[in-house]
Amino acid sequence: MSPPFAFARPPAPRGRGARAWAAALLLSAFAGRVAAVELTMWVMPVTTNAQHDVPALIAPWLAQHPDVTLRLTVLDWESGWNKITAAAASRRGPDVLELGTTWMPAIAAMGGLEPLSAVQLAEVGNGAPYYPELWKTTQVLGQSGVYGLPWYADVRAAFYRTDVFRQAGVDPKLAFADWDSFHAALKKINGTTVAGKHVAALAYAGKNDWNVVHNLAPWIWNAGGDVLSADAKHSALGSPQALRAIDFYSKLAVEGLVPSNALEKDSDILEGAWVGGAYGVIFSGPWLMRRILESPPGSVARTNFDVAPYPAGPHGHATFFGGSNLAIFKGSRHKAEAWELVKYLGGKAPQVQLALVSSMMPARIDAANDPAWTSRHPAYAKLTAIAADGRAYPPIPAWGPLEAVYTKHLGQLAELSSGIGDPYSVPAMKALIADTVVEADKVLEEAN
Repeated sequence: MSPPFAFARPPAPRGRGARAWAAALLLSAFAGRVAAVELTMWVMPVTTNAQHDVPALIAPWLAQHPDVTLRLTVLDWESGWNKITAAAASRRGPDVLELGTTWMPAIAAMGGLEPLSAVQLAEVGNGAPYYPELWKTTQVLGQSGVYGLPWYADVRAAFYRTDVFRQAGVDPKLAFADWDSFHAALKKINGTTVAGKHVAALAYAGKNDWNVVHNLAPWIWNAGGDVLSADAKHSALGSPQALRAIDFYSKLAVEGLVPSNALEKDSDILEGAWVGGAYGVIFSGPWLMRRILESPPGSVARTNFDVAPYPAGPHGHATFFGGSNLAIFKGSRHKAEAWELVKYLGGKAPQVQLALVSSMMPARIDAANDPAWTSRHPAYAKLTAIAADGRAYPPIPAWGPLEAVYTKHLGQLAELSSGIGDPYSVPAMKALIADTVVEADKVLEEAN
């Protein structure tokens, strides 16, 4: 089943087989004891074994709350949206739920989430411990109210093969300095043969992959453009700055630096191919670290990789910032206990613990700088440094259908870049983006 739209979330674990699964686990600090409160919680597969790892994360809290039990359900990203929106509409759902950062405004606007009180906000420093861009995702643009806490972060960076760069005589520090140097570096490494294997320069997905918008957004931001107007009522993809970024990004494929067959594949396949040695560079999130470090000892990716920020454009080198938040369901009958659990999971120690088992970056600044995370591998410390330039989408309820429009049209852009049908040209690209803007503005007008 395909997701209803692309969203800011990590990929499901590799080898997941069936796309939808749910596991209900009843946890208690004291076996056989009848608890006064049973909390229910819905989460996504943040780890490869969330059914085990999330209960282990919560066990210390349950030990301090012997009158509470917890029933945990692990949803699938593809089916989770429908289940959560149905719960919000019916007011029948869990006490605590995980929401992708772009999901939260929509569910809050439906009246499905309990806003945090002034007292609760004070207990978490009014959001000060969290990355400001992630804190924004707990709200609805233009409205008062905070609807949860950031739980973990998705920050994007360039993962590159150090052996490929070395063999091609390219200095990575220069390669990722700006757009021109990045373009020149890709041309030099493209077609390099390492250990008898031909290596393509860059991998990025096209078509309807859930990463299509997230992959392109940083280039637009770094050109001085944006995905939405300042008031979030109109698409901004047609601005000169955005068009400049889209043209630069598209021409990487037009020039063959991104193989045309890569544009037919999804992110999971491309990440596997990068780990297997097929590409020199891929832009991805912290979950790729788990895949790299789980590859066989001595494999090319595990022994020859590093990470770097996005190449600086004319207006900086921002990166995409997403992840997941925790919220209290409006229909919960145990909101006080639910808040205590959310507050606990939003704390430093649990966020560090989750990061160590999931490879997703903590959403708290102090946790992301904790030595337990940053010293695990040099790349983790670099991801934390890159997160300082993280940027999230505006938290609008209409983001879901808007992103569906963007994903559809940018998939067509990938076809144009790969040479399917008419050859790529700037006028053809601008015409496609103009159609995108028209359809996107209709979505935003209906929402407003």
